[in-house]
Amino acid sequence: MSEKTGYIWGRESRPNEILVFRREFEADRVPDRAEAVIAAETRYSLWLNGREVVLDGGLFRESAPGRGWADCVDLAPYVKQGKNLLVIWVHYYGNGGRNNTRLPSGGLSFSCPVLGLFSGEGFLCRRHPAFYTPGEPRPSYLYGGDNLGYDARLDPDPGFLSAEGFEPAVPVDAAIFGEPLRRPIPLFRTGPEREIPQIQYENGEYRAVLPYAMNLRPVIWVNAKGGEKLDVRTDRWAVPGGPGDEEHCYYGHRLEFICKPGLNRLEGCIRLYGEKILVRCGPSAQIEKIGYRETGYDTDITGSFQCSDPIVNRLVEKAARTLSVCMRDNFMDCPDRERGQWIGDVSVQAPQTAFLLDERAMLLVKKAIRDFITLRKGDVLVGNVPGENFSELPAQSLAAVSQWGLIAQYYRYTGDRDALRLAFEPAVRYLKLWELEERGLAAHRDGSWPWYDHLYNCDGPVIENAWYLSALKFLREAADILNEHGEDAFLEERISSVSQGFERCFWKGRYYASGDFVDDRANALAVLAGACPKERYPQIRKVLLGVFNSTVYMENFVLTALCEMGYIKEARDRMLSRYYNLAVNENSTLWEDFYILGTKNHAWSGAPAFIAFRYFMGVDIDAARGTMEIRPCWDLFRKMECRFRYQGRLVTAIADNDTKTCTILS
Repeated sequence: MSEKTGYIWGRESRPNEILVFRREFEADRVPDRAEAVIAAETRYSLWLNGREVVLDGGLFRESAPGRGWADCVDLAPYVKQGKNLLVIWVHYYGNGGRNNTRLPSGGLSFSCPVLGLFSGEGFLCRRHPAFYTPGEPRPSYLYGGDNLGYDARLDPDPGFLSAEGFEPAVPVDAAIFGEPLRRPIPLFRTGPEREIPQIQYENGEYRAVLPYAMNLRPVIWVNAKGGEKLDVRTDRWAVPGGPGDEEHCYYGHRLEFICKPGLNRLEGCIRLYGEKILVRCGPSAQIEKIGYRETGYDTDITGSFQCSDPIVNRLVEKAARTLSVCMRDNFMDCPDRERGQWIGDVSVQAPQTAFLLDERAMLLVKKAIRDFITLRKGDVLVGNVPGENFSELPAQSLAAVSQWGLIAQYYRYTGDRDALRLAFEPAVRYLKLWELEERGLAAHRDGSWPWYDHLYNCDGPVIENAWYLSALKFLREAADILNEHGEDAFLEERISSVSQGFERCFWKGRYYASGDFVDDRANALAVLAGACPKERYPQIRKVLLGVFNSTVYMENFVLTALCEMGYIKEARDRMLSRYYNLAVNENSTLWEDFYILGTKNHAWSGAPAFIAFRYFMGVDIDAARGTMEIRPCWDLFRKMECRFRYQGRLVTAIADNDTKTCTILS
């Protein structure tokens, strides 16, 4: 980074402050292209000549240890000949969380050589006078940012057309920020303002129902005498912990607005998440209307699945909504409590992404792989990166590098060898951290949290060794794809040892177990890891139709195992039984648990979408080989129709059970 660019800020730095940067410049012509490179700590908005260019720019740190991200934006469509005014707001969070890391100072780096603009030259700044930090209750530590207040009485010049109150920006040591990498995903999407037609009022609170669960910026129109305070939150502001943590409550972000006299249009500058907007204010403030601007990752729900069973249809529809609102800087477990990129959750999300969303969504899957690999701690692959609250859940890290995990699924649906090459050696080094115990099995590894799934009767030794064996097998496959055979001896030796130990120690004649109870999850993974020979499938079928230990997360793998064994009708029946409550409840997204423990929107809950596309309709994509086959499972439903993207085109498949015909349109 050159001295002309540099990082700049005000004379001091405070958490949860918004600095406004101002730069006037002359343009003797309108260029065809004017690429600006912008790195900000933590978020920024940019206007050129009063026109919104970027509303929610920047990505949470880190791109690599000690480094952040930089956006690339073309300013040419907003430039005019003659005098121009560039205004940038930078919101410095000053804290960390599940998906971000903190720095001791805010900062802005800006470079646009075509226009001769560099942050080290001529930028003025001032602290935005209208924003403040509200008091209690404060948000949970789990994700970055704080509550934000806005006093409309202190904002006399919303466009900052005047330079009054500004002073030259101050250089900040660039070593604090590190050299940023270019943003690998699209800029976030923020839609137009939409009014909510019906508003309910009860006990001093206005309640506006959104069309579905979403990330949003609330917009409130209110007539006021001046000085009235509005408290704005959503119905998902207070969220309980997940299974095993139900007694705790986690608070999300909320907004405060202080009105100026007359008509106020108040728009939130941080996003909220929910299905309802809740507004409290004094009697002298008259709410005229409540609206919103939906915001999220820039992708469209292009996939769909319809059949003659409305429960299946509703589950797939909810899975698509759940998936899309759990995407932004990173994949999230949930948008209302943690926003952490738990790597086990992403392994469930990745194949759904391929079927339900457009190609831009797969860029976030690739970023998740990059985060997972690049931000490892030594040779330890951890989850919840980027972020300060990272942790190693060995079973989730193994799952991510298994045949059914994040990396394998991404490669299957994209054929992108770059991600495979990035992950191969670090994944092998991670598997080498495991020692073999005397029976030939992988010795248990605690990590930060020896977690396999919530609730009871979780057969950890079988699950851990099945994941380990599947990871070994996937890396052996990757070695062939990449023609990297330096680790063949290690992989083959470990596969042989663990396979033999698995058979010798865990097969009990009718099921796999390490002790005196039977676990559906453990037996499903024995199938998926290839440790279970086909002649035993009828016995494992009985286990998976009679044991129900798994929560929504591991149910994904139980259903997949039934389908892989050829018991697709049984998988349908189990899915309809277990997911029924999630289908028929009033929410537009899928719960964290089968019995509404935890959040009402959770990333790991979307297995029905993957099962419907991959096994009910039988869509089998192998992007590396350039093949796509559709082999419907007959006698499940009278009719099935699905739509998904493949090689840049939209494919529609229609299966008629009465005639046993499948029509493919594209």
